[in-house]
Amino acid sequence: MTVFSSGVLSAIREFNMIQPGDRVLVCLSGGADSVCLLSVLSELSDKLGIELFAAHYNHRLRGSESDGDEEFCLSLCRGLGIPLYIGSGDVRSEAERLSQGIEECARDMRYAFFYETAAALGGAKIATAHNAEDNLETVLMRVARGTGLKGLCGIPPVRGDIIRPLLYTKRADIEAYLRVNGIPHREDSSNGTDDYFRNTIRHRAIPALRASSADPAASAANMTRLLREDESFLDSLSEKYLAEHPTLSASELSSQPFSLSSRVIRKAAGSELSFAHVEAVLELLKSPDPSASLDLPGLTVRREYDRLIFGQAESVAFEPFAISPGEEREIPEAGLKARAELIESAGEIHKSFTDLVFKSECVCGNMLIRPRKTGDFIRLSSGSGQKSLKKLFIDRKIPAHLRASVPVICDDAGVLGVYGIGTDVRSRVEKGDRVIKISFEDIK
Repeated sequence: MTVFSSGVLSAIREFNMIQPGDRVLVCLSGGADSVCLLSVLSELSDKLGIELFAAHYNHRLRGSESDGDEEFCLSLCRGLGIPLYIGSGDVRSEAERLSQGIEECARDMRYAFFYETAAALGGAKIATAHNAEDNLETVLMRVARGTGLKGLCGIPPVRGDIIRPLLYTKRADIEAYLRVNGIPHREDSSNGTDDYFRNTIRHRAIPALRASSADPAASAANMTRLLREDESFLDSLSEKYLAEHPTLSASELSSQPFSLSSRVIRKAAGSELSFAHVEAVLELLKSPDPSASLDLPGLTVRREYDRLIFGQAESVAFEPFAISPGEEREIPEAGLKARAELIESAGEIHKSFTDLVFKSECVCGNMLIRPRKTGDFIRLSSGSGQKSLKKLFIDRKIPAHLRASVPVICDDAGVLGVYGIGTDVRSRVEKGDRVIKISFEDIK
């Protein structure tokens, strides 16, 4: 075993990339890095106890040159006795259709093919040929575009089923390995241009760094390894916070350090929110509006007084319906069933917010159950004035998106009562009165 392959084996073992019996799918472009990866894993396959496969994706971006890469990969794998899976797609047309950049679209299509192939192989590990310089380039690109600690962690050696055995290997060592062993590879002509941001970083920024630093790629590798430890620790704190606070308090979360609150927000949202989105959520936490909400890509964040909720919440009103004694109706939007009955002589009257009782002779015309309307009001006791239902719902801290599903009982003269709140004084019941009782129960 060569010094080079020994170093790759050490990285595989240090980061627990591969287990004996694994199937490993190498992403093979035909370039120096991926050819090196395929070759060294072929050399180590018996020692690792793995079954090796390769996958090549033709992006059709460079005409005959792209087809030449495909032919080269076929020939290489044939010589090594490694099964090769080939996919292709019209990246340029797809990027136009999706209004995506060429680079981003190519990556999405390429990885979709890799994942699909790995799944067809029964869950193979996907090995990519990212090296130490790729990691440095990625960090610099993220710095240029703006990033936090997670972005500064660079390319991880393992992410799910994706492994990167060459991540701590320098590009010069890869080229030397190929040269010493007489292994051919293809050169992508687009790598020589500055058409893509990564190429600009590679051709201009990194040479400037090399002029003032002996080994910027090694420095970046050390930095990202240390920062990944810090990121992992902070990430574990946010996991613990969410586990201990299944219901998020806006006031409590806003009092936490940004390094914790920002991570909790991203985890609760279930997506990689941008810095601007996280700041918007933090502003929502401090909003004086107890029912404030914020629309973010793919979800809504809202306040329900001190409670912070992530997800889609729509105000769902139900259709009004008339109800008479002896009838019952379900209100699916409220999760309730309403039943009306006539009681000839009321017994002891007990205060209840789920069973509302009205003096029969005080009911004007038909009884109706409906959602709240603008202008609705109720007077709950003789010693108090009338209060609008809107203000009453706010006072009772009923979340804004639930208010349209609260049943309001009314007659031709106005509101008689509100589920969960009480009845109007005009239909107050005394013992022995003939009454209409509206009972509500949860739909099982």
